[in-house]
Amino acid sequence: MTPFSIVIVAKDSADKIGRLLESLQGLSDDVIVCDTGSTDATIAIAREAGAKVHTMPCEGYGKSKNRATQLAVHDWVLSLDSDERVDPVLYQALKQWQPINDQTIHQVLWKNYFGNQWIRHSDWGSSWKNRLFNRHTVNWDDAIAHEDLESASPLQYERLPGYLDHFSFKDSREYATKMVHSAMITAHKYHTKGKKAGIARIIFSPWFSFMKTYFIKRGFLDGYAGWLIAVTTAYYSFIKYARLRELNMQKSNKT
Repeated sequence: MTPFSIVIVAKDSADKIGRLLESLQGLSDDVIVCDTGSTDATIAIAREAGAKVHTMPCEGYGKSKNRATQLAVHDWVLSLDSDERVDPVLYQALKQWQPINDQTIHQVLWKNYFGNQWIRHSDWGSSWKNRLFNRHTVNWDDAIAHEDLESASPLQYERLPGYLDHFSFKDSREYATKMVHSAMITAHKYHTKGKKAGIARIIFSPWFSFMKTYFIKRGFLDGYAGWLIAVTTAYYSFIKYARLRELNMQKSNKT
């Protein structure tokens, strides 16, 4: 087994980070939790589980993950989120893992949960995430949301067996709150990149999002949860583009 560090950026994750850290026991000698301003017991739980805990300001997802990655002992880094858990098959794959080359990013498959229900369809059914990489050739971009790995060198990708269980949201209240927050962040990201949002996009994008999620991606097979995800995804699309239009209009009024 080639050693790698495990790096987790967390905030107010007391209800979930213990589950993640338990699933990592014996996987690495360098487990780092970077807390970005928790007001709950996240730090205490992480320390009790044996993780190395650091605190830092929240600078957006990409920048925060980059700063956290620099604290790793090993060159290879497995980046995880506090609402995840490594399943037994993925655990064994990571125990036996050997790097191919420094330009390879290893991907893991999310198994998404809504509450205790595994969501097999919608937009949640098969999502591969870039997570294990060499920090000297690959790192996170500076995006405030929807961050991803980038490199100046050509990259290749390798998929690991097993699942990374992702406990997305515990209930509809948490889901709606986080989706509105995410829509606001994404709108700001689009605004800084100069993207536009006309009335037609604000009107029709939510309908397309619902149809794709519920019918094309077969969200209806997930029952009530599938319906809730489709409706909330449509609302997310509406809020995102409505807010983007507001930001663009505010900028125009100032010039």
